[in-house]
Amino acid sequence: MLEIGGDIVEIFNNGTERLPKGVITHIAFSTDNPDELAKRVKDAGYEVFMEPNDKSIPSDPPYPIRVSFCYGPLGEEIEFFAERKTQS
Repeated sequence: MLEIGGDIVEIFNNGTERLPKGVITHIAFSTDNPDELAKRVKDAGYEVFMEPNDKSIPSDPPYPIRVSFCYGPLGEEIEFFAERKTQS
């Protein structure tokens, strides 16, 4: 995760094949409320294929998030996530 001017960019590589130029398979948006956005996506008639749930991205230290995924109009995977504050 890279924080850039108040925005977060997630960079990862989970495959070995090269995709054609211009192909976006996944985009993630940081939000305060992934649950509300998942509801709005469903209300708009799009598919939510991962309901909002709590996860931890493996990193050092682990990055706890609340996350949901849906398909966009071109079949791209759209992720909505919020950082969860951990208990100290």
